[in-house]
Amino acid sequence: MDENYFQICHRKSGRVRWIYKALKLGRFMDTDLLARQVDEKIARIVRRRGELDQKTIAQIGENIVLAKVAKRYIERRIKPHRPKISKKSPSHRVRAELLGRSFNFEQTMGAVYKEKNFRLKSHPSILLPGFLPDGNEAFFLLRKCFLKFGSVYYFNYQTRFFHKETIYCQLYDAVLEINNRQLSNAGKRRAPFLVATSFGCHIMIGFLRWLREHGLEDNLRIKGLVIISPVLTHEDVVDPALERQKTLVGRAVSHLINADENDPEAIRKAMQKAKSILSKMFTSGRDLMKFESKDLIPIFSIEDDVLQVFKKEIEEDDGYFQRFLELKRESPLQPEFLSAIPTLVLLAEGEMDVLVPDSPSYNLLSDINKLHQIFPNGTVEIVRSKSETRKVTHSDLIFQADRFAEHLDHWLNRTTR
Repeated sequence: MDENYFQICHRKSGRVRWIYKALKLGRFMDTDLLARQVDEKIARIVRRRGELDQKTIAQIGENIVLAKVAKRYIERRIKPHRPKISKKSPSHRVRAELLGRSFNFEQTMGAVYKEKNFRLKSHPSILLPGFLPDGNEAFFLLRKCFLKFGSVYYFNYQTRFFHKETIYCQLYDAVLEINNRQLSNAGKRRAPFLVATSFGCHIMIGFLRWLREHGLEDNLRIKGLVIISPVLTHEDVVDPALERQKTLVGRAVSHLINADENDPEAIRKAMQKAKSILSKMFTSGRDLMKFESKDLIPIFSIEDDVLQVFKKEIEEDDGYFQRFLELKRESPLQPEFLSAIPTLVLLAEGEMDVLVPDSPSYNLLSDINKLHQIFPNGTVEIVRSKSETRKVTHSDLIFQADRFAEHLDHWLNRTTR
């Protein structure tokens, strides 16, 4: 082939030519990088599916260009945010307790980003991701559900020095800052939603317990809780009775749980094995997509960012390993009162492709009677696919975002009336 794939797209698609020229003149993004990305992606698709005709190549290239431009536009709206620390914040205590340790409070703080809603809305959302990817990408395709009600705060965990109580402090400070800010000319007090998926649910539940243990519950106003595909303990994903786990996630986690936490080399090897498995899981799902479909443009916009997580430096594996240790140390959730805040539990129809059959969290939260012992104002819903060929799986917020959005839209609207 004399032309590369981007050149074919440029020649066959008037939209690609117009966008490329506008980007070059406006310096909105690196056009050379964009062309290389189109080349690389289509080359990968060709290796997977075989040779494509030029019309298909042009359509795929156009979709990729539109996705990258949209992602760049949204990224410019999402800004780093550092919640204000009040005089009575528990952050001061935790900072003092970390003095003399191998890391300090600031080093354990996760990155927080804010996407503003400029209308007078009183219910922002604080989003807690799972292990992978980070919050900005994990919830990217569900942003619109939450932006209808207020600004969105994306939480990301520290990759080098993960410390759970620091995350709790950041959550406390973020909620308090939201509570204390009145809407201009409206006189309304604001209360956020806390939204978590997978491991993020472990953080959310821990945060609620931490508030109670430290007598901080009455200091905050939280509008609602959303728990998506919860993983609260390692027993949700690893069957201790099996030498070889049945699920891919179980195999990945088992490498980490069995690694000696005092042996850095063992940790590195376990992390590499786990990342290899998780990377294959994502790429296999990605490669099943029909890239010439315009409906999938939002997914194309974040796939590179998601995969970039698996390419982080070895030193950054430490924080991920610490998160797995937190699961290992956590006992299963018990059917006892935790919070009266309105709560939505969303479970995928295919949770058992990731969770073990005896997952304590799934068995507890999928039972409405037991759920009401923990969250009296809780409801549980099963997220199902409309496709005959692909079901909704655990925390499937990228490939099946629209199915989760349908449940979220209904519950969020009802809860804010």
